[in-house]
Amino acid sequence: MPGPSSLPSPAASTPEILSPAPALAENDAARRIYNRDTAPLTAMTLSQLLDAQRSRRYRTQDIWLALVDPQAYASRELRLACESASPNGPLFLQMATLLTTPEEERTLDQLIDVGIFLVPARARQLRADDTALLRSDEGLKLWLQYAASPTCYLSVFDGSDVFGEATTKSRARIDKILRVLVAVGRDTTDATPANPTATAPRNPLAHLCSQTAPQWLRRLLQLGACPEQTNEQGMPLTVVAMRAQALRLYTADHDPLDPHDSLHQLAQLLRRQGADLTQSNREGMPAPALLTFHGLCGAAEALLAAGADPNAPDRSGNTLMHHLAYVVRLQDTPVRLDYACLARHALVVASGYGGDMTRANHAGQTPRSWVPDPLPAAPQIGDQRLDTVRTTARRRIRALI
Repeated sequence: MPGPSSLPSPAASTPEILSPAPALAENDAARRIYNRDTAPLTAMTLSQLLDAQRSRRYRTQDIWLALVDPQAYASRELRLACESASPNGPLFLQMATLLTTPEEERTLDQLIDVGIFLVPARARQLRADDTALLRSDEGLKLWLQYAASPTCYLSVFDGSDVFGEATTKSRARIDKILRVLVAVGRDTTDATPANPTATAPRNPLAHLCSQTAPQWLRRLLQLGACPEQTNEQGMPLTVVAMRAQALRLYTADHDPLDPHDSLHQLAQLLRRQGADLTQSNREGMPAPALLTFHGLCGAAEALLAAGADPNAPDRSGNTLMHHLAYVVRLQDTPVRLDYACLARHALVVASGYGGDMTRANHAGQTPRSWVPDPLPAAPQIGDQRLDTVRTTARRRIRALI
């Protein structure tokens, strides 16, 4: 090692990189000796520290020491994120190692070993651009902030204005976050990096998106989020998304019986992205019926208009018409009276979209057998009857919200 006399004096050096010292006797590789004060590293955020690393103003060793120094700001920031995601696990040191490895040298196997992929199968399904994003400092920081912990994704859309114009920078950032979340499987599981499982989240990302930032739902489904995903209560995305939009319309004083253009557009989007518009909940109730009993009759009709088949049978041969007709005859409580009123209206509407009242289920029962009174055609429903249905629908919506 050259002695101190071989180093230029501070007065003779530039503020940046000093001139290279003489080569060691045992090898000919030239080495640069950096005489930069590393004290500022302790006050840098994680983002600032990684920027400093990319600038090559500091040695990798200096960056590493700052990342593992418990007194350094970036170290505390990284440690907090890792402990939140995987308490008492090896994630902190794994991430410190990964972050001090040059981006171009980070491998897919390293990402797998760290636990980046919460659904391991996603690691082998990556597009090239998503692989590059996950290997980058930006992608790893987004993973730490939004994907590492099971609940961090819930803040993805905070501040996202449904009705306002987002900035280009904001849109680009959310797009990258969604890419990271889907690429690693956070859209389907509440697993931790140390324990990948298939446990479904309480409110999946696609459901959250439809509720709080519907303008991003199309993009999320394009990225690969499942259009038929159910939440913890067994409710399919179709119902959650249509219900959320119908409630937004209700709060804006729209008629709950009206299939608003936005409901038609949402139903068509779900269909194009592969959703089953008649998908049932855990109890076997089809989506249009569920929306009907919530009082959201316009949303139910929008599904039918978009192609929901009112004659699609379930495992017992029951169609949407069976489910609605069965409820019509149950009128022993005030709530059931409301349901019967809405179901009868929905039967009329569904009949206009080809619903068959004479189709038998596996037990030989037809919807007609449960509704012996003839149903009027949709155009023949009187204003007084529509007012009754509308009042009932609003009562059920108020109970829902």
